[in-house]
Amino acid sequence: MKRFLTAIFLMAGITVAQAQNGAAPYNSNEHWQEFLLQPETLKPQTQSDTCLVFVSNRYIHPDSLRFADEHLDTTSLKYFFLQKTGGKWNVYQAPSLGEAMEHMPRGKDIVVYAEGMGKIFTANVVRAKLMAAQYKVNVIMFDYASINNSYKPSKNFKFARHNARLSAGQYLQLMRQLQQAKTAGAPWIEGARLTTFYHSMGNIILEEMVQHQHISGLNNTPFIDNLVINAACVPQKGHAEWVEKINFAKQVYIHYNRSDLQLKGAHLLMLKKQLGEKVKKRHRASNAVYVNFHNMVGWQHSYFMNFPKNEFRLTPAMVAYFSRIFNGQEVSPNEAISLLDTGKETAGHTHL
Repeated sequence: MKRFLTAIFLMAGITVAQAQNGAAPYNSNEHWQEFLLQPETLKPQTQSDTCLVFVSNRYIHPDSLRFADEHLDTTSLKYFFLQKTGGKWNVYQAPSLGEAMEHMPRGKDIVVYAEGMGKIFTANVVRAKLMAAQYKVNVIMFDYASINNSYKPSKNFKFARHNARLSAGQYLQLMRQLQQAKTAGAPWIEGARLTTFYHSMGNIILEEMVQHQHISGLNNTPFIDNLVINAACVPQKGHAEWVEKINFAKQVYIHYNRSDLQLKGAHLLMLKKQLGEKVKKRHRASNAVYVNFHNMVGWQHSYFMNFPKNEFRLTPAMVAYFSRIFNGQEVSPNEAISLLDTGKETAGHTHL
């Protein structure tokens, strides 16, 4: 029995350590030197297709190389427009979401992206850029502190979960700004479809917001086209109760994979089955489309994009599915099954 328990917690520890080690390359001096925080009064002068908007609740230190802290500032949100030119990221500060979005290219659909554990500011930039490039969308990254490089892996697991919960109130502020922009017909959002995407521990923010924040104003009308709960690192038990409270989105999608290695580790650490693992039909939310990726992704956890250092590649069917989802198009349960079934024979099964 002792050996069994040791093996279980070793596996869980390895899973958490993987998340921590993944942040290390992005925290080098060389990597941070690619990011130039501009003075508050400076506005972007050139146009570039390689650009992002970040909404962050980190502490900001303008005079430091690592200007985006690894701790939360729950007193205020910061807005940034990021533009890559000449191999460097120019990071412009903006007073509001709308003013940051005014610099983004028009005519693209929008994805609001919340990541999971292990992401410093620079790592979130890499992921947001990949999403923008692969799916031809404008990305708004909700950037919160989900790792501290001075902590051990076990402490970081608790740190990331705690910070995700603490960020729910500020995420609600972002949602209200999006709703107001939609209602007012702001030029930067007019005609664009809007998707909110939550990966892994990013779903803690959504769950906490729905359960413990005042969302009645959001639920007046569905202003989000697609809401995507991806590989969710939140308890499976009782999830239908809070998911069914989401009336501000036209469609809700829940993606799961019973062999997800990262979520197996979280399951063992918390002794609770995670929503992104497997969901029995009788426990499902009535307003959600559930999509099972197990046959296509093996042990993978981040199976929504192609990552340069991961041999696993999405099948053409998966690319087609995520392209539709991220561009705000509705995918019915039957369509999801039909679309993704075509990719099973050619699916990659490279394990993490």
